[in-house]
Amino acid sequence: MTGTAGIGGTIGCYWQGRGPLWKVFWLWGVVGSWLLAAIFLTIFRAWGLSWALYFVMAAIMTVYTIWILVSVWRCAANARNEQWQVLARVLTVAWALNVVLVGAFLGLDLLGAAPA
Repeated sequence: MTGTAGIGGTIGCYWQGRGPLWKVFWLWGVVGSWLLAAIFLTIFRAWGLSWALYFVMAAIMTVYTIWILVSVWRCAANARNEQWQVLARVLTVAWALNVVLVGAFLGLDLLGAAPA
């Protein structure tokens, strides 16, 4: 990751598959998604779920999910063990599906809460 500057350079480096798998998977994927979930949960508890909040959260999670999925997929080739490559890709795809399902259920919850 030489020659990259700041967070933008780091994000681009992983997007291009030039970073170590363990960092993009554990730090950006696992810890990053926990932090986003904690932020969203805190906001949700403070303000409740509205369509505006739902769309903002969905937009952020869509961008983040696409970035992490592509980054882990590409950086998986950097793992020494082929089993880690496959496992990282499978788990990241499962995580992306989870994001889609959680988003869909939140949207259905909003539809059910809409006034008749």
